[in-house]
Amino acid sequence: MSNIAEDLTDRERLIFEAIVQSFVENATPVGSRFLTKKIGLDMSPATVRNVMADLEEKGLITQPHTSAGRVPTDKGYRVYVDHLMRREKLSPGEKAAIVRSLKTVSRDVEIVLDKASHVLGRISSQLGVVLAPRFLEGILEKIELVPVASRRILVVLTVRSGLVRTILMEIQSDISRDRLQETARILNERLHGLSLRQVREQLSERTRDVGGEHRGLIDMLARSADEVFRFETESHYHVAGTQNIVSQPEFSDREKTRKILELLENKEIIIQVLQEGDEEGKVSITIGEENQEELLRNCSLVTATYHVGSVRGTLGVIGPTRMPYARVVALVDFMAETLPHVIGA
Repeated sequence: MSNIAEDLTDRERLIFEAIVQSFVENATPVGSRFLTKKIGLDMSPATVRNVMADLEEKGLITQPHTSAGRVPTDKGYRVYVDHLMRREKLSPGEKAAIVRSLKTVSRDVEIVLDKASHVLGRISSQLGVVLAPRFLEGILEKIELVPVASRRILVVLTVRSGLVRTILMEIQSDISRDRLQETARILNERLHGLSLRQVREQLSERTRDVGGEHRGLIDMLARSADEVFRFETESHYHVAGTQNIVSQPEFSDREKTRKILELLENKEIIIQVLQEGDEEGKVSITIGEENQEELLRNCSLVTATYHVGSVRGTLGVIGPTRMPYARVVALVDFMAETLPHVIGA
């Protein structure tokens, strides 16, 4: 595709960029008369039509129906984002507002990530998606057991680099705060420095010789290990902005709306495509038919990886292929850079 971009004449490049930008802004097929006025060049509509015919032959634009203007193809968007798009930056004010909105929420990472998905959705006017860090790969710093109500305790897990996860757990009888703290001390002695995956798999073995009043609670934690350390599940994926995406003109088509709603109901698919879109150290853009998942064929996916210590997560934006890519890329890039600082603050 790089050859296509390099082979475009100045006139073809100018008209192609104008078609992309106009269609992204207005969601209306772009005609030759409109382009003549928009570009302001000394070119007749007939000349513009000839250039558009050349661009169509190269597969960069298409005519949705007879007598309509032209719209970019998936291939056209790919050429645009890879070779013609000018990188955009968020303003200092926008960046400061994002950081403020993230820092005003709880320290609990799940709440921060949920807020992040709302920020992504609101600013992009698309669907904001955030996949929680792969907690099971994180290294345990400490476990805290905190009484919150009769027969209920809060299990607080802190991962190295400051990542915190809380789980509310039902217990069979009341346990004093002092006893909970002592049990937590024993657990930390045995489990500190292990990955959470190792904790889940080795909790029983590493506490086998612990007896007395601590045994019951430890056994309960061991029996609940799969639940307590269940981090890569539906509850750790966050999405916001459904109304943004279904209100886009592209989804006035009932079949396209059905597909996007089916996608939103199938969290496993979104988690899978987010993980597949990971490209270490850069923003990844998947456009329309490039998506292997059929439900995403009418959409584009812009994702980036973020890190909290050695733990990795993914965030991004899903929207129609008619997406303001430069702005969305700038937003996703900034969020991937900022989120780790907020979580680890």
